[in-house]
Amino acid sequence: MSDLERQLTAFVRDGDVPVPHVPDLLERVAAGQRRHRQRRVAGLVAAACVVAGLGVAGVVLRDAGDDRAPNPAASPACGSVTIQSTGVTTPGPDAAMAQELALVLDGPAARPCTLGRGVRITVGSGASTTSTTVPATFTPVSLGVGQHAAVHATWRNWCGEASPVARIDFPDGSSAEARLDHDTPACTDPATPSVLEFRTAQLADVQGGGRRP
Repeated sequence: MSDLERQLTAFVRDGDVPVPHVPDLLERVAAGQRRHRQRRVAGLVAAACVVAGLGVAGVVLRDAGDDRAPNPAASPACGSVTIQSTGVTTPGPDAAMAQELALVLDGPAARPCTLGRGVRITVGSGASTTSTTVPATFTPVSLGVGQHAAVHATWRNWCGEASPVARIDFPDGSSAEARLDHDTPACTDPATPSVLEFRTAQLADVQGGGRRP
């Protein structure tokens, strides 16, 4: 039993506390109160730190979220290019003659798209697919924001599906596609693959959905 407990027992039993021990008793009571206040303050500080930490973590998580507005400038330069219209020249008297495929492109949204070496044009799917690539000898054309361009290729001997899809693939990994109408080259030899050859690409003035001569 501690001195404090013996003093309290004597007080309950005898009704008094030895005078020499009263100051010591008061000091111990005061010290206990001080320790209690210190523990309470420490608890409040710890709780405030936890709340503040959660708040900071919340801000960090929100900043790292995916709710930011898309940035066109961070996308591939040719990623927003689309095929506005397509056309195939009407065949002449000789069905075996090559026809011309024209793809009219709408320009990009943020940065110029280069039409040059490595751009690939593909028509159809499966075994009937035919394609051509812009050669390194072609002088590149810069398709700017709000501009239009016409890409031309000769095309012959199409024995594939009706209304095939034409697709243009850019070196930056983006692509655009559109379905052609029924004006495809005649099938002159089913045993021979269709031939598509790049001819040229140039900027074009477009009015009312078509190219202006």
